[in-house]
Amino acid sequence: MARHASLAEQLQGVLAYKNRPDGPVEPVQTNWTTAAANDNNPEDLAGMRIERRWSIRPTPEEIDKEVKDGEVERGAASTMGLVVDGQAKTVDVPGPIVAIGKLRFSDGSQTERAHVMGIDGQVIMADVRMPIGALLGTRDRQERALGGDVITSNSAYTLVYRGKHPGKVKRKKREDLEDREITSREEDIAILAAAKANTASMPAVTKCPDGFPWKPSNLRELFLGLEKTPTGESGSVEWRDITSHLAERAVWAASIAAITQQDKAALDAALTASSLSEVGVAVGQSRQYADKRSGGRRALIAANDNLMAAIKKISA
Repeated sequence: MARHASLAEQLQGVLAYKNRPDGPVEPVQTNWTTAAANDNNPEDLAGMRIERRWSIRPTPEEIDKEVKDGEVERGAASTMGLVVDGQAKTVDVPGPIVAIGKLRFSDGSQTERAHVMGIDGQVIMADVRMPIGALLGTRDRQERALGGDVITSNSAYTLVYRGKHPGKVKRKKREDLEDREITSREEDIAILAAAKANTASMPAVTKCPDGFPWKPSNLRELFLGLEKTPTGESGSVEWRDITSHLAERAVWAASIAAITQQDKAALDAALTASSLSEVGVAVGQSRQYADKRSGGRRALIAANDNLMAAIKKISA
């Protein structure tokens, strides 16, 4: 137990003075701990891994597009000898398909790097001959770890605010933008005035309902306070934190103004003093009086009580 435990319990004003609401506004912190309990069983984690996005190229959609619209290209034709009814015949055989659009296929002479089993039973990299008709240049590998992407993270805001899915927003084609006639502001005013003069009755004005700006297209970017960063803090300080901080700062400033300069000196000295006698010396007492007569103790308790009384009076 601390030597001055009973005194520390009385000095709530000194603690409030130490933690006074100064400096920038800090968001409310959570009491959730990020320290691992470290009670995981290694056997339970065996074979587990982080789920990652799997990349296979070309995709089935890309293959369908090339097969539908791509031009077929064949390799060199060859001849084949056959025996029909006891008679030898030579038949022309068309060359193998080596390309369909952007897709490339093997004619039997290409090789690609691949993992194979070596003589000693170890997996090694080697040049493997691709059979006729094999698709060349394919890719099958892991990409980044799966997590919140643009579409998934934005879905909650899209649902609540009835927005459009980012993948379903119709955008203007480039050729439509290039066909537009570029005019100056003065020309636009003249065209609008001429249109009004030639119009007998102006159409009714339609007022569009309130909405969000077009850019950014992801609604979640408009609500940074609801987003979480890798450190677990929100993107911006909540308005309740700001208002409460401003209210506390106003109450604190009024409370400090209500106490005397001697009380302020005692509170300031208590933050760095190593003994109660140093508090007494800071308010003008002699070293002997502050130490032997408990002058520093009495000065600190008086400053604490005056500060608490001022806070209660102004906060009421």
